[in-house]
Amino acid sequence: MQKNTNFKKLLGLVALSLFISQTALASDIGVLDLEQIIKDSKAMRDIQTKVNKKQDDYQKEITKKQNDLEAEQKVIEGKKNVLSKEGFEKEIQKFEKKVDDLKNYVDRKQNSLKKASIESMSKVNEIVKEIVDDIAKDRGFKIIVSASQTIYFNDTLDVTEEVLTKLDKKITKVDVKFE
Repeated sequence: MQKNTNFKKLLGLVALSLFISQTALASDIGVLDLEQIIKDSKAMRDIQTKVNKKQDDYQKEITKKQNDLEAEQKVIEGKKNVLSKEGFEKEIQKFEKKVDDLKNYVDRKQNSLKKASIESMSKVNEIVKEIVDDIAKDRGFKIIVSASQTIYFNDTLDVTEEVLTKLDKKITKVDVKFE
């Protein structure tokens, strides 16, 4: 039963792909490889470089804080036999608060990286949309689909290189704002 359902789904995809291919022959459809745009465009590479550098900076800072906490933990453990039970528990509570603070700090920094990356990529995506719109109008495309959503397409329908060239001419660097 499951194999039959999977076969029907595959058959449906093939039929849809053939329909799209036939429709595309009428030059109404273009294809864009968004993954290639993300991987190869100068603007997206600039964003990734900046995010990676900031991530490395954050990691160095966090590693130092972790090392400081580990050293403090050893000091507190050394006081176990010297302090009263109540005094030792207070030291442990203070330490656990510092650990929780570091976890929250790490979360904030990770969120900052994600937010900065998303906001920066959104700027580039807006420009890509403008470029794609212009190409669609120039070539008379009624629709441009993602290459990842197609099984087969004729290379003449691929607008990826054209989009990439125009994007790299319009923008190569992006201001990435971290909190």
